[in-house]
Amino acid sequence: MITFIVLNYMNYFETMETVKEILNLDGVKNIVIVDNGSPNDSYRKLQEFSCDYKMITVLKIHKNLGFAKGNNVGYRYAVKELCSKFVVVLNSDIRIDQKDLIYRISRSYRKYSFDIMGPDIVTISNEKHQNPLDWDMPSIKQLQRKINILNVKILLRPMYWIRWNLFGFINKKRKIQNVYSHRIESSRINVPLHGSFYVFSPAFIELNQEACFYEKTFMYMEAQILYWQAQKKHYSLVYDPEIVVHHVDDASTDMTFTNRYKKAMFSNKALLQSTKVFIELMRGA
Repeated sequence: MITFIVLNYMNYFETMETVKEILNLDGVKNIVIVDNGSPNDSYRKLQEFSCDYKMITVLKIHKNLGFAKGNNVGYRYAVKELCSKFVVVLNSDIRIDQKDLIYRISRSYRKYSFDIMGPDIVTISNEKHQNPLDWDMPSIKQLQRKINILNVKILLRPMYWIRWNLFGFINKKRKIQNVYSHRIESSRINVPLHGSFYVFSPAFIELNQEACFYEKTFMYMEAQILYWQAQKKHYSLVYDPEIVVHHVDDASTDMTFTNRYKKAMFSNKALLQSTKVFIELMRGA
């Protein structure tokens, strides 16, 4: 049995669009929607939407636990209550065109015996490829430098306000980092994978019954920390280009923060907290 975990915050319409695409996939599957403390009527809307589908479970969290903890709630339910063989954790803004996705996942596992697998993730806005991540493992010194830069950005927040509120009419195309303009055609082994779509295998699940993500972050750095932990535990991470999904990218945060200044401030503070957590984890290893 394969279970798909979809974390929702506020943007229930986007989540329902993703779930509809999962429902259309060939094969038997379960879907667990985790409403991550949405202050709007997301939980009610999602319950109404899913009431006719026995394979859908909607879980309610009473406050926003962030990306890692919120997804782990769904992961634990999939492992312990549904006895899932595979668990797919995907963002609520993923689109799937391959109806035989479940078969492709099983085939990939037979071929690579992976612990964690990531597909070719193509951004809808500009058709860039987000997997595998173009990222090298940083040192503690490099992470500390990142913290210093983020602290400066937070101190200079009045300049951000001027940029987004006084000059917000200037339409600058957002640069998406860690992407390729071309598709990586061949599979890659033991590479960092983008956090919007993970497949956790039976081998991984057997060793990790409680969580798939390190829970001390609220948002950001989950992919980097997962890669670091995988290297320490000798897990196999595989990029499989024969599986392709599309990513709207930032749909939930764009809905939560219509003000670009507030979004920038939130992102900086969340990234600062996650970077500090990563340093603590590396130092304690």
